[in-house]
Amino acid sequence: MRERRRGRQAKCPAAVSEKTRLPAAFCEFGRVLRNIVLVGFMGCGKSSVGRRLAGLTGHRFLDTDELIVEKCGQPISEIFATKGEAAFRDLETAELRELRGVCGIILATGGGIVLREENQAILRELGAVAWLDASPDLLFERVSRNQKRPLLQTENPRRTFDALLESRRSIYESAADFRVDSTGLGHDETAQLVLEECRRFEAGRIRG
Repeated sequence: MRERRRGRQAKCPAAVSEKTRLPAAFCEFGRVLRNIVLVGFMGCGKSSVGRRLAGLTGHRFLDTDELIVEKCGQPISEIFATKGEAAFRDLETAELRELRGVCGIILATGGGIVLREENQAILRELGAVAWLDASPDLLFERVSRNQKRPLLQTENPRRTFDALLESRRSIYESAADFRVDSTGLGHDETAQLVLEECRRFEAGRIRG
């Protein structure tokens, strides 16, 4: 996995709905940029960076959490409270399966989506997988702004946060094609770095 601090695109099958089956607009050297998938721990900025990447590439922005909320008609915190984490993870996997074959997207994912090996395989199938990371203190400061994080509704949120982050870091590393550390960077700068790394990764993939 390549780390950075500072192609061909799959055809879209006719069965994919018009809601997600939009053409990619960003081309380099006669090739259409593949999908970009963003993974990482809560607070790393996947949605914010993803929207900026969509603006840079002309791809459509999608968020697995938003897709689940739209389909279920419930916020994520309520799904966790009423159905449990396992049911939520099933919903994540179902959404990823539906995205197979979809082209021209920037996909932001939930922090725990990489916990299932099936999900990791689908993410790699969908496009280049970027791990957004940052310092633990910065990540916790960001997530502390949202009091509805279901996995942090504990007696000691920081201890829970640190334990979860430590348990997942190696999983993000194995699931991603490259890592971008956004510590000290704004969302626009991070999006530019992700795009640069994606170009490098795709160039290497095509040559290899």
